[in-house]
Amino acid sequence: MLDKLGYIAAGLGMASIGASIGAWYKEKSDDEAENAHAERTGIYVGLWPASFFGLSLLFFKMKEMGHERDLKRVTKELDKRLKELTSK
Repeated sequence: MLDKLGYIAAGLGMASIGASIGAWYKEKSDDEAENAHAERTGIYVGLWPASFFGLSLLFFKMKEMGHERDLKRVTKELDKRLKELTSK
C-alpha cells in the first residue's frame, strides 16, 4: 500500500507541474492585472510538486524500512473505529 501511495504522490507532483504551467498560460491576457493574477496562480500551484515528491520519497522509504505492517494495523484499527461510529 505504501508503494501505491508513493506512486500516487509522484503522479500528483508531475500533474501539479503541468497544472502550474496551464494555470499561468490559460489566464494570460492583455490586461496587466490579469497577467499578475495568472503569474501568482502559477507560482502558487508551482509550490505543490516539492511537497508531493517529498511525500512520495517518504512513502517509498517507509516501505523500504518495513512499515507496511504498521500501516495495515493502523488501517484495521481505523476501520474498526469507523464501524463503531457508524453503527451508533
